Amino acid sequence: MFEMSRTVNCSNIGEEGNARNSAIVDFLQDCSIFHLDSHPVMSPFFREENCVMFLVSRQIDIIRRPSYGEKILVRTWTYELKRMYGYRNTIIYDEKGQPLVKSIASGAFMDNNSQRPRKVPQELVDRVKLYPKLDMEYLPRKISLPDSEPEVYPPLHIMKCYIDMNHHVNNARYIDIADEYLPEGADISRMRIEYKKPLKRTDTAIPRVYTGDAFVTVDIADMEGKPFCIVEYTLK
Repeated sequence: MFEMSRTVNCSNIGEEGNARNSAIVDFLQDCSIFHLDSHPVMSPFFREENCVMFLVSRQIDIIRRPSYGEKILVRTWTYELKRMYGYRNTIIYDEKGQPLVKSIASGAFMDNNSQRPRKVPQELVDRVKLYPKLDMEYLPRKISLPDSEPEVYPPLHIMKCYIDMNHHVNNARYIDIADEYLPEGADISRMRIEYKKPLKRTDTAIPRVYTGDAFVTVDIADMEGKPFCIVEYTLK
């Protein structure tokens, strides 16, 4: 288990003074990465074997959006680990210890050279301490696209600032991209994100947007319609 304290500042907020969707993902992502980087079992293995864990999916349930100047605590832990993948919970608390955001993330072990999935030794898995699952609704990792026809937008310009040290779009930046297709003033209670394949700066990506009464689904796809990433928003 790992935790970090933060203050919600001007770089994290939107027009109304509350944390942006992507800032919430940044908080969750930073805590998870710090956990992996400092983990007594996994960190040496990643370093020695040139192995990484690629994010596969997220589910983020927003109870209350943290606001400017608010002090928050972010806590993360692993609740299931297999030789090829793992699951974690990460939760954001306010100063009184009340949950603001609950989340689930799944990741897969990857060889950093070949960029292909790999199995880690079972004895390594057995040494990782697991914690109980958070009490929340657990939806499927895979997101089904609606049967309706999407609105198709012009190709995206993949900016340099989207790209992280893995040389593809950072997982939080997909949210910045997808947020552009939300209705003005949309109030979000849940985000689900499925990361299908890395989007690189040289790729052409087409946003395909499905809109319903209580949801917006943004499919960021290649020229053949195969998704890079799917973001599903549940509207209040």
